[in-house]
Amino acid sequence: MPGWTSSFKRRAGELLHLPPDAVEPVARVTVVGDELIIEGAKALMEVAPDRISCDLGDRVVEIEGESFVIKLVTEREIHAVGRVRHLSFGGGPR
Repeated sequence: MPGWTSSFKRRAGELLHLPPDAVEPVARVTVVGDELIIEGAKALMEVAPDRISCDLGDRVVEIEGESFVIKLVTEREIHAVGRVRHLSFGGGPR
C-alpha cells in the first residue's frame, strides 16, 4: 500500500503546513557560491569539467558551468564545486 501511505503523509503535511520535503523524499539542489549539493539523487549520469547530469528518479537535473570537481558521492547525495552557469530540469533519464 505505498500509495496510501504516501497520500496520508502528503495530506498530513498539508494540514500541518509542513514543506513537502519534511514528509516525503524529494530532490533538492542547493547552490551557494561555487558549492553545489544535489540531494535525492539516484544516479550520477555524466560528469565533465563543464557539465554534471544526475538522475533524480522522475526527472534529470543538468548543470552546466566550468571547473566542476566531484567532492563527495553518497547513496542519495552528491557534492561538487565549480562555477554554475545554467541549471535545468528535464524529463526522466535518457
